[in-house]
Amino acid sequence: MKINKVLAQEIADKVMSVIPYKVNIMDENGLIIGSGDKKRVDTIHEGAVSAIEQGTMVTIYKPEGSSKPGVNIPIHFQNKTIGVIGISGDPRIVAPFAELVRVTAELLIDQEFLFKEKRIKEQMMEEFLYHWVFRNNEYDTAFFNSAEAIGVNLKLIRKAVILKGKLRKQPSLFAQEFTFKLNQESQLFIVPDTSDIVYRLEPLISQDSKVGIGDRHEILAKSVQEAKRAIEISESLGFAQIICDYPQLKFIDYLTNKNVAFDEIIPFYVQLDENQKGQELLETLLCFIENSGDMNAISCKLHIHRNSLAYRLQRIEILTNKNPKKFIDLFQLFTGYVLYKMKHSSS
Repeated sequence: MKINKVLAQEIADKVMSVIPYKVNIMDENGLIIGSGDKKRVDTIHEGAVSAIEQGTMVTIYKPEGSSKPGVNIPIHFQNKTIGVIGISGDPRIVAPFAELVRVTAELLIDQEFLFKEKRIKEQMMEEFLYHWVFRNNEYDTAFFNSAEAIGVNLKLIRKAVILKGKLRKQPSLFAQEFTFKLNQESQLFIVPDTSDIVYRLEPLISQDSKVGIGDRHEILAKSVQEAKRAIEISESLGFAQIICDYPQLKFIDYLTNKNVAFDEIIPFYVQLDENQKGQELLETLLCFIENSGDMNAISCKLHIHRNSLAYRLQRIEILTNKNPKKFIDLFQLFTGYVLYKMKHSSS
């Protein structure tokens, strides 16, 4: 740590606001870099040079060269002498102030050091987050090491949450939650997949905002792209909801993008085909679609009570996280069924 001119002058000004004496701040070579007398800046202070050489306070009673009467005491940082602080005046009067002034100077230097350390860590974090957000390939050892150095646990499964709009205030972030400004109107939150960040965001956002939620992924960039896409789909189709969950909108992405796989529901149909109870659920779903959700007509056609029908529909929702009574969910269930049958029949 070195004392720069800005910090040196700040120390001199603050000390002189407390004591009525001129104060000089010298660097590790005895050069005056901050002073109550601006004409003395950038000149060598011989008393400071002596204080540095002796490692202790030097008292000057009579003018010696460029040095005036006063005291000069070394400034330490992490057990190293990094400069000298001088107080001009009668040594018998100013000497009692010396230790207090030195402590004050060292506290200001410590604060400056901590501020710089914090800013360096913030810059390292910003740089790492930028690379993390846009890195599509696997994480190598060097990347894991960089993450560990700034306290990021890359082994956690993450999801991306993007807020497009304004926040009344920033939400509290918990351990392993990070935020990153994507652009002027969008802010990214990088959180563990179990995080309730959306719940914390909801009270803080305006009604014209959109919150895109990506699926959980080991490679964060995939979730970031999904969160962006969720907002794009919602805005393009004019959906009113603020919360745009990509897993719920993925089937729309599939319909418009051949590069997107839509196979989350297919295992559900594979499972149904493997047992008799599953066949009943599949039959119920297809009957529900054919009869446009008319519960009476479906009950009659399947020869079951409405309560039994309601139970089967509930089982389908539990197994797929899709409610057949909701049109968009039903559309996804039907799309998944068509894909399953097409793949199954062609194999």
